[in-house]
Amino acid sequence: MNERQADVLIIGAGVVGLSVAYYAASAGAKVVVLERGEIGAGSSSGNAGLIVPSFFEPLPGPGVIEEGLRHFFDHDGFFGMQMRPDPRFLFWLLRFARHCNRKDLHSSSQVFMRLNHEGVQVHQELARLGGGEYGFSQKGLLYLFLSAKRFIQGRERAARAMDSGFASEVFSGDEVRDVEPAAGRAVIGGIRFLADAGLDPAKFLEWLARQASAWGVRIKTETEVFDFQLGRNRVNSVLTTKGEFRAEQVVMAGGAWLAPLGRRLGVNLPVEGGKGISQTFSKPKMTVRQPLILEEHHVAVSPLSNALRITGALELSGLDLTINPDRVRGIHRSAGHYLPLIEPLNPSEIWRGLRPCTPDGLPLVGRLQSLNNVIIAGGHDTKGMTLGPVTGQYVTRLLAGQSFGDFEQRLSPSRFWL
Repeated sequence: MNERQADVLIIGAGVVGLSVAYYAASAGAKVVVLERGEIGAGSSSGNAGLIVPSFFEPLPGPGVIEEGLRHFFDHDGFFGMQMRPDPRFLFWLLRFARHCNRKDLHSSSQVFMRLNHEGVQVHQELARLGGGEYGFSQKGLLYLFLSAKRFIQGRERAARAMDSGFASEVFSGDEVRDVEPAAGRAVIGGIRFLADAGLDPAKFLEWLARQASAWGVRIKTETEVFDFQLGRNRVNSVLTTKGEFRAEQVVMAGGAWLAPLGRRLGVNLPVEGGKGISQTFSKPKMTVRQPLILEEHHVAVSPLSNALRITGALELSGLDLTINPDRVRGIHRSAGHYLPLIEPLNPSEIWRGLRPCTPDGLPLVGRLQSLNNVIIAGGHDTKGMTLGPVTGQYVTRLLAGQSFGDFEQRLSPSRFWL
């Protein structure tokens, strides 16, 4: 195989790009993946590693903008914004604000319920092949609550999820401490969504890369795309720091870097980086029995092999990867409200990554109208690990000229006139 010529050229080796590579190659395509850093260097490797079909609400919703502004200075909130005089960001923010209403929340939630059903099924199929190699465990996800108001809202959400086939269990404060002994006395209740699962994200990406390679995929790391050679309604070649590559079809799976890559194609992909932070504690004295969501503070707690990971925050920051120590302390402090025996703030690793966010909260999956051999696959914000593999299947169908579902138009880049 000519390593600079392929049927399918994929830009990005995160969970979406590697999933596309695996499924496209197993369908018979010759595939090359280009990655600007190392495998999973974006938002895929250091995240919470949660497969969350129960999490079906999009990022924009009633009150979200107000929450971001309220926590602009204290750094304790989940959602924040790094304001900057960038017209593209301000336009993105206006679009985002337009979708922060109940009608769009309900409509997008219906789409995510469908996507999540298929997403967890694909993860189960993959886990049967190699889940033991990356710590896949479907023990459910336990949400812990401090306030009666949020507990009531959580039960209402659980009822809606039950209507869509996602079963759950509701626990009182005393019951939840039997289920999760690490929970403190301040926790008044819990809800466990039984279909949710967890995995070690870095090990999962390594496994997925091995499976793709076994099908003949060539993964080129430290290979940054900086431009494209365009022809009539198509990309003729991709220019990188390691030379020129050509392919019949190009898949853009560059995560938070989709927007600057899109500008090189002459399109304005509405993707904004949402910075998240994780803290990993090796061999912790305190651990948890199952993955947790600390509801009021939107913090995830993930038990990994001989480690505990705490993940939180979504700060709209563009491509800025600066670690704010106040944000790190805020996430740890938030976790302590629920887990009083949590480790002191001295993790073995602090990681940050940029989640790719769209203004309506739905991913971008589909062909560009202006360039008929380019498919966009990204914008999954906090749902990338849940939906990455099924997105790989969707894109593989598009590569073959097929449709992937009756909700295809809801995910198409054409909804933003692209």
